[in-house]
Amino acid sequence: MKTVLNKEKVIALAKKAFTYAIIVGALVIGFFIGKKFPSNNLNPQSNLYSHAYNENEVSIAVNESNELLIFDKKTGKYIIYSDGIGMIVFKMYTNRIYQKAIEK
Repeated sequence: MKTVLNKEKVIALAKKAFTYAIIVGALVIGFFIGKKFPSNNLNPQSNLYSHAYNENEVSIAVNESNELLIFDKKTGKYIIYSDGIGMIVFKMYTNRIYQKAIEK
């Protein structure tokens, strides 16, 4: 039995193989780039919002725009939150202080 290799079939097969090679090559290159440059968040403590503060570490205040200010007692740095978030957090904080005062 002889099989006839048609020129059109060979070209179609070569195009399909080339397309798959490009896709696999792009995935492999992307993988190695991802391994070489893992993340831009190399120091998670550099983000001020990544640390959960307790009440001994910070002081809080609300300014005239109802924005919440959280002051770090050690460093003197502060974070400003928007007015909606500021009022919610401030009410929760004051409610906790009020509940502690009632318990005593």
